[in-house]
Amino acid sequence: MKNRKTLFRIAVLALSAVMLAACGKSQFGVIENTEKKMVIDAENADKDDMIMTGGLEVGEGETVTITSGLTKGEVRVELFAQPEEQSIEEVAVPEGEPDLMANLKPNEAATAEMTAGYYIVRATCLEKASGTVQIDVTPGS
Repeated sequence: MKNRKTLFRIAVLALSAVMLAACGKSQFGVIENTEKKMVIDAENADKDDMIMTGGLEVGEGETVTITSGLTKGEVRVELFAQPEEQSIEEVAVPEGEPDLMANLKPNEAATAEMTAGYYIVRATCLEKASGTVQIDVTPGS
């Protein structure tokens, strides 16, 4: 009888561990953010998860490239020009149409030459997603 209880406990623990692993952790955030590069990480990110951050600087004649390293799902990346008179205490909320918008699935990319300035980046999961999305600012051709 004692062995049956022990086996039952082991089975319950194993089943619990499998259920916890199946649920998985959901995460959607920025893991690298410099003036010329931003990396967004999705780990089982849910549809409609959204992040917004500033700090992307585009110089005269520079190009923005957004590259999907997603393994599944779809993420929308939008860039909004920040007002020139930006206060540190008050974060600007993007209004109107983005200056650049790309809906990216695995192995897709978007490139655009942008007007010089500072940009707010908003990323939204359109489908449950995993992987990364990288935004690079590079000299134009």
